[in-house]
Amino acid sequence: MLTHLSVSNYALIESLELDFNRGFTAITGETGAGKSILVGALGLALGNRADLDVLLDKAQKCIVEAVFDISALFLADWFLQNELDFTEECIMRREISPAGKSRAFINDSQVNLAVMKELGEQLIDIHSQHESLHLGEATFQLRMIDSLAGTHGRRQTYHKLFSELQFTIAKLTKLHEQRQKSLAERDFMKFQFDELTQAKLSVEVYREMEQRIDVLNHAEEIAQALFASDQLLTGAESSVLVQVSEVMHELRKIRFYMPQLEELTQRLESCQIELKDITAEINHLEKSENYDPLELERLNQRIGLITHLMHKHRLNDIESLIALMHSFEEKLLEADSFDEQIERFEKQLTVLDKDVNRLADELSHARTAVLPNVEQQITQILQSLGMLSAQFRVQLEPLNKPGPDGKDKIRFLFTANRGSQPDDISRIASGGEMSRLMLAVKSLLSEERMLPTIIFDEIDSGISGEVAAKVGRIMASMAHNKQVISITHLPQIAGKAHFHLLVYKVEDQTTTRSFISQLDKNKRVEEIARMLSDEHPTDASLRAAAELMGQNE
Repeated sequence: MLTHLSVSNYALIESLELDFNRGFTAITGETGAGKSILVGALGLALGNRADLDVLLDKAQKCIVEAVFDISALFLADWFLQNELDFTEECIMRREISPAGKSRAFINDSQVNLAVMKELGEQLIDIHSQHESLHLGEATFQLRMIDSLAGTHGRRQTYHKLFSELQFTIAKLTKLHEQRQKSLAERDFMKFQFDELTQAKLSVEVYREMEQRIDVLNHAEEIAQALFASDQLLTGAESSVLVQVSEVMHELRKIRFYMPQLEELTQRLESCQIELKDITAEINHLEKSENYDPLELERLNQRIGLITHLMHKHRLNDIESLIALMHSFEEKLLEADSFDEQIERFEKQLTVLDKDVNRLADELSHARTAVLPNVEQQITQILQSLGMLSAQFRVQLEPLNKPGPDGKDKIRFLFTANRGSQPDDISRIASGGEMSRLMLAVKSLLSEERMLPTIIFDEIDSGISGEVAAKVGRIMASMAHNKQVISITHLPQIAGKAHFHLLVYKVEDQTTTRSFISQLDKNKRVEEIARMLSDEHPTDASLRAAAELMGQNE
């Protein structure tokens, strides 16, 4: 439950420290005094978005801090999952800087707004008069019935499976489209792939062919150079090898006189051996290098084919051409795999469709089972609120196929008049009737949902007199098992509260400020009397106020 609220620099509130109690608390005050500002400030601490307009002093930051007793809410696992420190007293703080920067904290650990909002939704339910409009929306209606039917777990499972089903359907659709496109392109792609494959592309072979063509194109020049080299080495009396032999002969004659010539002679012997080896290699090349015009033609044809393929595909080198060939191969393999993928996803679709329909049927049965009790209890509450001829019905219509929320289309039907058939509440219910309908729904939901606190922000629109007193009694009854806070302008409701807070406005020549105070019993009598007698309490209004409060004691 909410135990304390601290607000500074928010709207008309300069500074506020407020304690809350268990049971039923009424908040009253003149129109424009700032009652709903209090709810707005609390909303910040619960994760609602804000802007710079909330700053009273644009040069100072706004701070809102709400303290909750969560000792009985079994939230330790949630705090653990979100890596937050768990204490039985939870402090939720929100700061808005003059620069517009927002920061959120849970127990002094900074968190994002989504985490703060998720926790806030487990602590408090704030209901405004505008929320009554949601009662006519099918989504709200279905959520309400599911809450009363206790289908939260099954509904979550259904949503997960339904999302998987939609994904699988979309995936299959895309696969079929890709398969059709692939089939249309496959023949041409296969032709191109085969053309590249038949060219037997290889970077190494291509380089070797280029080099061989270069040799063949210069065959005569090469033959002449090899022959001349062979002749210079061995083919004449003055050849290199003969001259080296003669040098060695001359050095050997004098080596006994000059020992250092021994090393030179050995080096010349090594040169002679190397020159003989070079001569043998040149001789081998000279004999093996024969010009073959057919070989040159064949190589030129192969190089020409590869060059043609590069030009055809607008590529600059053989490496890119080989990469393109592999790309075609991958696409052809992918095209061949579409049937396999489609078969796998169709099997998955069959299983998911079966599970989705089974869970949708379970949801429908659970919803249908709870409807008679829901209709009876809400009708009884409406009748206790002075709508003696009220009838409330819930109509579930089967859909042709499962949707995001199951197989059911829902409508809340209502009539306040005897002899009239219930019709869609969004068309038939007045503002006051809608408020009482929402109160009946909230009263019923409060028994099912374990939220410890509910706030009614002027839900009493369009009612008065004895009906207002009955609304107050229902709120007081709800406060037996939860904290109820009601912002109201009706003395009949305020009189049923266990605690009473008064919001008031103070104006001077330059500023307007809102304040709030806790009223004791005597002050409560005066405030309720003022509400009864329109500003100036009379003896009769004071007695009536005491009587209203006495009925609550």
